[in-house]
Amino acid sequence: MKKIWTMLLAAILIVPLVLQPVTAQAARAITIYVDGVQLKTDQPPVMVQGRVMLPLRAIFEALDASVDWDRKKQTVTATKGDTTVVLKIKSRVATVNNKTVTLDVPAQIFSGRTMVPVRFVSEALGQDVDWNSRSQIVTINSDNPSNPDTPSNISISPASYVSGRDVSNQGDGRDLEVSFSKSSTESLVDHYRVLVVKASKSFNQASALKVSASNYTKVSTTGSNRSITLSQSSRDVDGDYIKNDQPYVIYVLAVGKSSYSSVLSNSSPKITLTNMSSVPEVTNVKISDNSDFGDGRDISVSFTRPQNDNNISNYRVFIVKTKDANNFSLTTANNLSSSYYTTMYKSGSNGGTMTGTLSSSARDTAGESIKNGVSYTAFVLSISSTDSAINKLSSASSSVTLSPNTVATPVITQIDDVNDYGDGRDLRVSFNKISNESNISSYRIFVVRASNYSNFTLTKANSLSSSYYTQVNKTGYNITQVLSSGARDTDGYAIQNGVSYRVFVMAVATNSGNNVLSSASNAITLYSSNVGAVSNLYTNDVNDYGDGRDLYVSFTKAADESNISQYRIMVVPTAYYSSFSLSDANNVSSSNYTTVNKSGNNNYGLTLSGNARDVRGNYITDRTSYRVYVLSVGYGNYSGSNALSAPTSTITLGKNYNVQAVTSLTAADVNDFGDGRDLQVSFTKPSDETNVNHYRIFVVPTAYSSSFNLSQANSNSNFITESKDGNRSTTRSLDSTTRDVRGNLITEGTNYSVYVLTVANGNSSSVNALSSASGIKLSKNKALQAVSGVKAYDVGDNGDGQDLKVEFTKPSDESNINNYRILVVPVSKANGFGVNEAIKATSYTLVSKGQYSAILKAGDKDTENQQIKNDTEYRVYVLSVGTGSSQGMYNLSGPSDVIKLVNNAKVDEVRSVSLDAKGSSNSSDIEVSFTKVNDEQNVLEYRVFLIPEGQAATFTKQSAETIKDKSLYTIIKPNGNSNIRQTLMVSNDAFNDPIKAGTLYVAKVLTVAKSGANALSTASNAVTLKSNPVDTAVNPATITNASPGANEITLTFSTPSNKGNISGYDVYAVPSNVTDFSVSNLNSNYLINTVSKEYSGEPIKLNVTIPGSYKLYVLSKPDNVNAKKAALSEPFPVDVIPAAEIG
Repeated sequence: MKKIWTMLLAAILIVPLVLQPVTAQAARAITIYVDGVQLKTDQPPVMVQGRVMLPLRAIFEALDASVDWDRKKQTVTATKGDTTVVLKIKSRVATVNNKTVTLDVPAQIFSGRTMVPVRFVSEALGQDVDWNSRSQIVTINSDNPSNPDTPSNISISPASYVSGRDVSNQGDGRDLEVSFSKSSTESLVDHYRVLVVKASKSFNQASALKVSASNYTKVSTTGSNRSITLSQSSRDVDGDYIKNDQPYVIYVLAVGKSSYSSVLSNSSPKITLTNMSSVPEVTNVKISDNSDFGDGRDISVSFTRPQNDNNISNYRVFIVKTKDANNFSLTTANNLSSSYYTTMYKSGSNGGTMTGTLSSSARDTAGESIKNGVSYTAFVLSISSTDSAINKLSSASSSVTLSPNTVATPVITQIDDVNDYGDGRDLRVSFNKISNESNISSYRIFVVRASNYSNFTLTKANSLSSSYYTQVNKTGYNITQVLSSGARDTDGYAIQNGVSYRVFVMAVATNSGNNVLSSASNAITLYSSNVGAVSNLYTNDVNDYGDGRDLYVSFTKAADESNISQYRIMVVPTAYYSSFSLSDANNVSSSNYTTVNKSGNNNYGLTLSGNARDVRGNYITDRTSYRVYVLSVGYGNYSGSNALSAPTSTITLGKNYNVQAVTSLTAADVNDFGDGRDLQVSFTKPSDETNVNHYRIFVVPTAYSSSFNLSQANSNSNFITESKDGNRSTTRSLDSTTRDVRGNLITEGTNYSVYVLTVANGNSSSVNALSSASGIKLSKNKALQAVSGVKAYDVGDNGDGQDLKVEFTKPSDESNINNYRILVVPVSKANGFGVNEAIKATSYTLVSKGQYSAILKAGDKDTENQQIKNDTEYRVYVLSVGTGSSQGMYNLSGPSDVIKLVNNAKVDEVRSVSLDAKGSSNSSDIEVSFTKVNDEQNVLEYRVFLIPEGQAATFTKQSAETIKDKSLYTIIKPNGNSNIRQTLMVSNDAFNDPIKAGTLYVAKVLTVAKSGANALSTASNAVTLKSNPVDTAVNPATITNASPGANEITLTFSTPSNKGNISGYDVYAVPSNVTDFSVSNLNSNYLINTVSKEYSGEPIKLNVTIPGSYKLYVLSKPDNVNAKKAALSEPFPVDVIPAAEIG
């Protein structure tokens, strides 16, 4: 029984004391120990007339005792088992089991609580209760302490912080990750209990101790802060499964060892789980051993892309030791460093298979190098490109254990330049056969451009077409092989001079899975020992100026231009030279030939100038017979070793006004607009366009076509112009404003005859040529549909077409479509790019039906016949090409958004980082500025870290990258502005320490890349937040209501918005006739209550025993660290009503 009363007394001290009468004073911090174990209370006891007063009701109720209050008699009766205590308010006499006990100080009511002196505890319970006024400690020793050896100055501390995070989308406890700090006295803690509580529920330590074991998660002690993810079966404290859309708060109960009391943490911030959508996951993840390097290059991973991965930016391949695969989760994958996975960018089509081989430096998810003898499992993470969906982790692949292959590796011994053909015949490869050829069928020689050889792998070699390597059969001996004239490198280009190559040899196993690739050879560049002559030399009479401008010369460059500085065009009069020799050409004056500089193009062509002369120094004229030669001029060590081409046929310049009519003229009904857009005209231009100026298309109503002739065509102004040159076969769709020769708009239901007029150079229209007619009647028919949703992506860093991926949505009806053409158009040419321009384009990528996504190839060109490259803006179009009854019909899509290929592999550091302290309150008074990187294409965001100056030198890029808590840095998104200026948005520095006045801080900015390496800036200047507590006052509170009652006042007040430097509040009741009460003239006689700084607006009952008129004040007390001046609220008048009863 005495033990029960001892615990009842201890529990008294946990009741908050929010009201003291005028005669009470707030006690200095008083500590209570029961049998050596500290009891913590949320508000300390009070001193009355030098006596410590303790609350009574809380102790009884906490231990299921009954407490009755008789308002009329103003008595409290507490009953526990066979013990009854009766107290009368303001009486010094109490009874315990009808035995009278005298109190030093009468029992009193404080804020609705019955308070009794310490001596009463001793008299009532017969226990040893000691009060040490010097140390302010109450010590209670029971007759049977549970652990008399427990030190009297030790207690359990609660977890100092608890937080929850939504980490998944399972719709149950697996979505909830709970983090909390270990107890600072963890040696006294047996275990922790994680309690998930509905946010609307009231919850305290007594509630926590009653929760069933099935409704909390038990966590063992580890000596460190903990972070756990709950399970599918986890429940809240009410026994309900944890679910989405329910607000929760989280508590952690530290359960003490032996006799140590448990202690409950404060609640976490409110958290509501939501089922955020995720991007699709890949399927069919497979892992295989495909080589024998003994590292990551042995592993090949393949998987099937989702049917729709438009919201996926790339994929990450994780290699996990099979023994750890069961514990590999989305959370783990999201948190791994880029060193522990391999990124694969989208290629091919949606729903297609992607395959990748890892690099030699690839590591598994434990950070260890990949090696033989270890069982591995692969996972693939789909990386979301939007904020509206999260990443998605695939299912695990089957496992594979790397082991050495049984096929040995061939060894290249020598590569040589042995000829001067300018092709594969110049390259000789020697290699040693493998020792045991019984399990291989042949060898393959691969010639790889040296700029790409580091990316050439066994997987790449296995995938190449036979036209991209040289097959060599086994001979039983070491092999030396000279390649053929048609040999190509692995990019599909013919082997040529001036290009640096490396060679690989593959031993082809009878089982292709065991093919083995050699190491790369040394680099070799083929050169010719002689200067070569040009070929395919032609001349044409192209104008009628009567001088050099009439003569057009074209030729194919020498096979090897590396030793050539320039070409010289020699025009030789046949009357003076029966033969023209190299010696003659070398001696021609520089004013008597035309110089052509190397361009790198395969073919050259130019029209000579009006001042061009023949080799004798005479101006080139008409009616003179010439032959033309081209001299290749040697370069450097080859200077003087020139080469002369063979001559052209003789050519005599003359007047050539006559032209030919076009052929194969057809008209087709290709649309259903009901105007000229329905009409498509195709024809073949004359083989010789030398004297052609342009072409004119005429649409003639058939009723009038019998009289339409060359004369009418020459004089009619209603035509469509088509230029010369370009494709000989021309297709042109007319436009909505096209009119027939009579001036009427083209319509359906009218029979037309279409003609084309070839317009000659010169001033005479009599030499023009009119084609025969092609009849057509426009009507409603099945239209050829255009594709939609054309999108272009930058998916690589090769600097050519390989970086450009194009996707589009197919038409709803493909039945009359043959294929599609992808056209890449420079933005400068995109304005006005229509179906006619698309049809004429010779550079495009052809894709078949069923293929609605393509990555272009190296060497692919735009519609201007220029190679696709970085830093050029393009728009992409797709041309639908008809088939069957729609053959010859075309329809063009709308353009993609502008795409500019850039190098996305890295980001730069920001520059000129500067800090400016604008005030002296907190981090929001610090402003950071810096100059962003020039190219933000690959920048995800900037992270600004505030660092104590003394720790700046050791804060590295790795330090910044390991910080995952977003509250420790300020995020700034790229916004296009070159200069960034922003107030910091953090309250702690990068080391999670509060930012405080008097400390010097610098800033560093981490540029976070979307892919590739991040970059950390240098440190900024140092600043500090300065404050003078002597001059700093806290902010006043505001009394919102004071309601008088019987000898009491019910008070509420609002605390200041900025209360960081407030230590608590005092409440004063000042008689109305007192006029000199102020913050500088406080009177402690009027102090009636002390309120903690955590006060949040709940009503406070004030006990005022003397009726009358008062002015209420609330004093905000400074913490004497950041502020030393108190602040007094405005007075609030109130009248206290006399009464004999307590409510």
